[in-house]
Amino acid sequence: MDNQTLTRRATATDEDITNFLQRQPSLLEESISPTELPDTSHKRKQSDIALSGLNIGSDLRATFELERIEQGVEEDDDQVHPLRAPLVSPTSYNNIGSPTARRLLFSFHPAIKNKRFIAAFMVFATIAALGGLRRSRGGSSDDGWGWEMVGDGIWFENEESDWLEYYPDPARLPKMVSTGPRRVDDSLAGMHLFTDVCVTNNIDSAKAPDVDTSIRGLIYFDKRMAKNPKRCVPCSIKAMNSRAEDKWGESSSLDSQLGHQCGMNGLHAMYASSVTDWNDCTAETENRQFMIRNKQTQTPSHAKNVHYFEEPTFLLSFKADNREGSLFETLFTYLPYWHVFRKNGYPFDNVFSKSVQGCLSHSRNWFCELTHQMGAFGYARETNWEETHATLYCFKNLYFSQQTSSDPGQVTKQIMDEFRDEIFSHFGLPRSRDRKDTIEKDRKLAMRILLYSGETWENLEKLVKEVTGKHPHVDFHIVQDLDVPIAEQARLFNSADAVVMASGDHMANSIFVPDDTIFAELSCGLLSRTSNSHFMELIAGSAITVASSSCSDSRNDAPCISCQAGHSRFAMPSASFEALVDDIVKRHSGKTSVVQDER
Repeated sequence: MDNQTLTRRATATDEDITNFLQRQPSLLEESISPTELPDTSHKRKQSDIALSGLNIGSDLRATFELERIEQGVEEDDDQVHPLRAPLVSPTSYNNIGSPTARRLLFSFHPAIKNKRFIAAFMVFATIAALGGLRRSRGGSSDDGWGWEMVGDGIWFENEESDWLEYYPDPARLPKMVSTGPRRVDDSLAGMHLFTDVCVTNNIDSAKAPDVDTSIRGLIYFDKRMAKNPKRCVPCSIKAMNSRAEDKWGESSSLDSQLGHQCGMNGLHAMYASSVTDWNDCTAETENRQFMIRNKQTQTPSHAKNVHYFEEPTFLLSFKADNREGSLFETLFTYLPYWHVFRKNGYPFDNVFSKSVQGCLSHSRNWFCELTHQMGAFGYARETNWEETHATLYCFKNLYFSQQTSSDPGQVTKQIMDEFRDEIFSHFGLPRSRDRKDTIEKDRKLAMRILLYSGETWENLEKLVKEVTGKHPHVDFHIVQDLDVPIAEQARLFNSADAVVMASGDHMANSIFVPDDTIFAELSCGLLSRTSNSHFMELIAGSAITVASSSCSDSRNDAPCISCQAGHSRFAMPSASFEALVDDIVKRHSGKTSVVQDER
């Protein structure tokens, strides 16, 4: 058919309609009402029925006329334009007899064809408009048609929050120019913002099952480093430890072997002009050997594809196999920012962590459970990562909270109380942080001393039996295993008035004890970080240190322990244990008396 035929409407004559009905008997059958047939006839024979006796409406004429248009029947130019012709109503449509006629009507009516064309065009235009929003940021890496392969990664649980751009070839990634590190808050240290950077992982670090505690690598895109042949090589651990984060960008912090800055604690810097340049640089034999010697091999060693995250993302990196390390080095650095963000809003929408897969969603890791329960990152969603060594993760805006020393210097008593009140509430702990409201109830109960040997304290049970008679009002609760869910650990520590334990990362559970709890730590070597005087002030606790050196002096009545070779196990004299318990009971009585007087 030509266009002229499609823009006309045919006018059917009675003879034409009769011929059409003979070809479509079902139409004639269903178009005739029984009341319109002659009284003497009730049969299906139709040859004797006058044409004037048929109820042939505009619907049937329209159907026939459309068939004529399909067959290319030419009409005069003075006929009605198809867009002015009335469409068949739904009621009339049901009166059209055969399915063939219905398909004929709705397949070839010019107005309907135009509407279908318009609808199809609108759908295509909408898809094109939405696709245009996700086009390449730079517009310089297209596939010939001006489109990028972008969209959500198939592993994401929430398709609306974790938007990313996927580049199957790093060469197609638009040009990136890194900036930072810039302090997020000038009054606080620890958190920095980077733009247009990529993150790698050190595969030479020792890893515990299901966790990754390695230091992250940061690819920083700076064309000024293009002539440095070792621009992509991260600094050694020794070189990193000798440089502070505040020197990033200063010439004095350049590594003498590599000629570039090393980065900051927990984040090793590497430089390149593009991802392709980084691939080429790390493939150099000398550079690869240097990374192997210094145990700084990165993954991906050669990026084959890139995931670029548009939304602001927080890089969560922590010591997943050490409760105390993750608490003091990571969380206490972040707490002052958490205190500000929960009031003013969080600046990031996603959290990215390669320390533990599913840290904020389903992991039972101690640190992950803690941050999840306290709502450490607001409503930010966790961005999962693929189990592949060929994918490089890059970010438009990346927030990083660096790992600091053991002293939570920026955490105030107000921030610590806010933090502990939050976790006490979410873990459903029976005893509140502030014991002033419950001290009368606690005085009616036996004092509880929580003890844990940690497989290093040899004669603990024997010692407890010897002092039970002297202190019948004391509940000595010996814990055999602390490798239990964090909620159970929290309840154990929350029930204690005093904690007597060998050193270890289990002491991180001290955040769950009420105020005025007494700690006695037994150690053959380094003390845990809970013995830090500032931390004790923050939780309103008091610490007693029991070391091995005091046992050698017979004139010293202070509690002591005898450590075996290698400091793997120790024993405690009965007199020392009795003196320790006496001291703890005395301190506890003094604290409850002070609280009672204050009331």
